[in-house]
Amino acid sequence: MLLLLACAGSEPEPKDDTATTEPLAFHPLGHGEDVTWTPILGSDERLDDPRDLGFDAEGYLWVANREDDRTFIVFDPGTEEQSHQRRRDGYAEHFMEETAAFSFDGGTQFGSCGESNNTYNDAFPGNGFMGPVLWTTDLTVFGEMDPYGLGSHLDMLHESPYCVGIAWHSANVYYVFDGEHSRVVRYDFAVDHGIGEDDHSDGIVYQLSEPEVTRVEEAPGHMVMDHAAQRLYVADTGGGRILWIDVTSGERGRPIRGAPEPLADYAEWDGVVWGEVATGLTEPGGLALWDGTLLVGEWGTGTILQIGLDGTVLQTMDTGLGAGALYGIEIGPDGHLWVTETATPGVWRLDPAPLE
Repeated sequence: MLLLLACAGSEPEPKDDTATTEPLAFHPLGHGEDVTWTPILGSDERLDDPRDLGFDAEGYLWVANREDDRTFIVFDPGTEEQSHQRRRDGYAEHFMEETAAFSFDGGTQFGSCGESNNTYNDAFPGNGFMGPVLWTTDLTVFGEMDPYGLGSHLDMLHESPYCVGIAWHSANVYYVFDGEHSRVVRYDFAVDHGIGEDDHSDGIVYQLSEPEVTRVEEAPGHMVMDHAAQRLYVADTGGGRILWIDVTSGERGRPIRGAPEPLADYAEWDGVVWGEVATGLTEPGGLALWDGTLLVGEWGTGTILQIGLDGTVLQTMDTGLGAGALYGIEIGPDGHLWVTETATPGVWRLDPAPLE
């Protein structure tokens, strides 16, 4: 069994991501074409190449703007009172370089990871020193450089270049889609090193020996955790499939040599129980859980599919964006589907007609 490692500080309560507590008023994909796309952000707000989005515990919308390593924070999103800030971390050329994915913990922290080999925005040859980053949602800290030294991040570990997906599990534990090694990797930051510091020696990194995943360059490979079932779902973009992984299964395998930094442990994780939810998809990338089903954004077609956990395709919606434009999808606190796309570019809320 996978042992959850102790972490200082309070841990957000595990989320039941598939539960429905109220009668469903609408389906996030509507009834085919009866969906209004409500614009949230666009090029007029200097949005350029948005890759992922997520909501913090306050209901603020965060958007990763890959082109300039900036983060949009939207207050009262989708309302007449909407406003936003556009922040850049003081050391974003490393910590927010080529950000591909966000994952929020339901409390005051979130993780990010970037599809980068650590070039400091092409200023140097890549050295592979990249991986997931831990942040606070505290806006008196996030994106403020002084007096915090190495930017405003809380922690970072560096064993996964070309990371295209991340999902929060528990405490300071995240899973990532490691595009360099074609593996899912479990990261435990343990106790964060503090704002702008750099001690990673308590970090624990386990690279799952299977399943293998395949990155498609410039495409998302997002992940989502069903906390109630303790299952991780992964969009294996290059494999054209959605995977499930039982995160309570497996055991420590052989140690991995050559870590780029001191760690408490760095090893393979063997014997994981996993399977396929759906196969034969066209470069699936975006991923969200809704009412016991998966919403899957096909990067290769621009289509969003609703797929049952048994693999049955329940509904499809062609967004009209075409190939290579549909990135992050997220069910918001309002139950609506929110998406990022690079064709316009834009961040949108999908407003479907009510169910009859």
